[in-house]
Amino acid sequence: MYNKLMNNISRPAMAVLLAAVLCTGCEPDSSDIDDSKEPAKAGSFIPARNKKFIYKVETDGSEGGTVTQNITGSKDSSGITVYNLHAVIEASGASMTMDNRLFTLNGKTYTELKVPEAWYQYVELFGKMPNIKVTKTEVSGYPAYLIMQNALKNGSVITVDGPLTQNQLIEYTNNGRFGSSKQEIAQVPGSGTVETIKVPAGSFVCNKFSYEVVTKITSKVESKEETANGNEKITVWMAHGVGMVKQESAATLVSMIPLPTGEIKKVVTNTASTTTLQKIE
Repeated sequence: MYNKLMNNISRPAMAVLLAAVLCTGCEPDSSDIDDSKEPAKAGSFIPARNKKFIYKVETDGSEGGTVTQNITGSKDSSGITVYNLHAVIEASGASMTMDNRLFTLNGKTYTELKVPEAWYQYVELFGKMPNIKVTKTEVSGYPAYLIMQNALKNGSVITVDGPLTQNQLIEYTNNGRFGSSKQEIAQVPGSGTVETIKVPAGSFVCNKFSYEVVTKITSKVESKEETANGNEKITVWMAHGVGMVKQESAATLVSMIPLPTGEIKKVVTNTASTTTLQKIE
């Protein structure tokens, strides 16, 4: 159920932040992007301030939603300027906001991986299911950071700093039976090549990166246990002073749904999505 919610609501957000989801960069091929107001970010993959970046998300060939993101502020932390990336995601009749911290250090751009807002929505919806009473929720492994080499060159890498996995646990009773569901998420590092890409917002010379996000779900009902594995393969193009220009992903999503009988229903869904920068305002 959590993965189903992620697919409907936060999958477009992952397209913007992940990495993942949430990602090394591209450089504008024209003069449309003005970074002169923020010289400290020149050559990094932090979006320029005072601009909005608007994306279209298409899922399995149909329009799935929109994402609008921009830098809403910054502050100094131990001599490092930390920026706040604010995203508004609208998909499947729902709207969600996300905020993540970005900074540059030693020629690399760091993107914070934090507990997704969809987790809190999931907990709320889970507790409203018939005969379900949530007794405990817990997350661990946050924050972690997705690290992107700033250099535009073949072989640049995307890695992760911090805990190796991010974990989300929920414990509950279902008609008096104890149950739990734990999801483990891991980012698999990748590498990139330089490529020119043209999107509705313009033409960009990019580092094109491919990497993977893998998940494992363990669901228990009393003495019974079920496990399932999912993954998302991601190709992303990112830009200096812009952030993501385009992302393509193919995912196997797994939902573990507790039934009133106490059994666990496993639902596997294969889905593909494309997120493309439409315009910069």
